[in-house]
Amino acid sequence: MRVKKMSALALIVAAAGLSLTACTSSAGSSTSANTSASTAASSSTGASSSTTAGTSTGGQGSTSGSSFSGSTGSTKGSGTAAQAQSQAQSSTSGSRCKADHLALSATASGTKDEIVVNMKNTGSTKCSMHGFPGVQLVGPDGLGDTGPDAARADATASTVTVGPGEETRFLLHFSPDTSGSGKTYTRLLVTPPNETVEEIVNLNDLTITVAAASGTVPDVVVDPVGYHVGSGK
Repeated sequence: MRVKKMSALALIVAAAGLSLTACTSSAGSSTSANTSASTAASSSTGASSSTTAGTSTGGQGSTSGSSFSGSTGSTKGSGTAAQAQSQAQSSTSGSRCKADHLALSATASGTKDEIVVNMKNTGSTKCSMHGFPGVQLVGPDGLGDTGPDAARADATASTVTVGPGEETRFLLHFSPDTSGSGKTYTRLLVTPPNETVEEIVNLNDLTITVAAASGTVPDVVVDPVGYHVGSGK
């Protein structure tokens, strides 16, 4: 009986050992499998991230480079065209006419209450003007004896180009005094368009007599340079 019991115990111990071995082997296999799967997933994720990042970076670099290059080329082209156009306009119209290179004189226009002011280019190159001159009436007693400033006419100005020795001109209109108490002016103080230098113009045998006190309607009105005079100059 004792031998049989020992054999049964041995069998139980052996069976327990086999069971423990099996569990250990299963756990090890599961752990190994999980580790391998995790490693594979990590490798897959890294490859995917690397590929995506590389593609994204490459795309951005390509887009940025293309945009910059195109923009630069366009800007250079536009600048070159603008410069060429500016040079062409400059060669056609010349530089702005300055007061130092203009000789001014006044003559009768042939129309009542209207005077022509001539502006001759005394420079060596052609020049251009655009707009209205400034005009103020001046009396016989000097610059301290000034009258009203001329108002601008309701007319559209155009650019006028004059070569050396050529003239342009503008018209001055005035409303003569009929009250008998007006003021007579014998000169004009003229500022060419876009200039700050003034020049005195003698009316010679011409005079302008306007009311002493200006009303709601301007006593003197000036046209833009080149307006309604001869060929346009």
